[in-house]
Amino acid sequence: MMKKILTLFILGFSFLVAFSQNNKNWEPTGVWPFLNQQFRTATVYTGIFRRSKTVVPCNIHVGNQTLWYTQNDTLMEAIPGSVIRVEFPNGDSYMPVGSEQRFGRIVREDSIDGKIARVICVRTVNQKALDQKYLDHMNKTTNLLQGGLVLGGASVSMADIASADAGVVLEEQPLPLTDEYYFQVRGEVFHATPKQILSHIDPQRKQEYRNFTRSAEIISSNESSMLKVWQEFFLK
Repeated sequence: MMKKILTLFILGFSFLVAFSQNNKNWEPTGVWPFLNQQFRTATVYTGIFRRSKTVVPCNIHVGNQTLWYTQNDTLMEAIPGSVIRVEFPNGDSYMPVGSEQRFGRIVREDSIDGKIARVICVRTVNQKALDQKYLDHMNKTTNLLQGGLVLGGASVSMADIASADAGVVLEEQPLPLTDEYYFQVRGEVFHATPKQILSHIDPQRKQEYRNFTRSAEIISSNESSMLKVWQEFFLK
């Protein structure tokens, strides 16, 4: 599998497999910004014209939604574009979407006009909530203010939290997350925003869609809501 080595931090392999069971209530933190509490063995498919597969412990980084895996006790990040699908033993499957090749969980697979169709969920850090969380912490932490940290209106990253002298407690707290949905229809994958959905449905149903989103109280970050839209406007 094509790869680039990015050592996140020095960890023994024993630490990666220390958890015999993945905690269902697990939430990614600044210390461990991965979707799962432990790296889980998965089948990784690479190649488009000549597909191959590898079985290796994997995880998804919520900061940039990239695929990470372990090799020789080292954490590595797969090169974007080199992996086309990841399948975990529990049935969860992930695929890259968008120009940045962010990995999202395949929520549902169907067939439209004889072609595979999918609903895909990309779980990412809610940057606005993270910024606010950090600013709130700043207001309560006088030693950070005394350190001369200048905000300058810049967006706060997880690296900022990890490097802050008084950020130890904050970085151990769960990261605020949000879900973004993508639809794959007739070979095209698009971000399932209202604007994009309107451009991909029957023009005669556009007003019906607008009415539906209001009456059904559709929330674009909610799985149940997006499946309702999928069922009503793409499968019917």
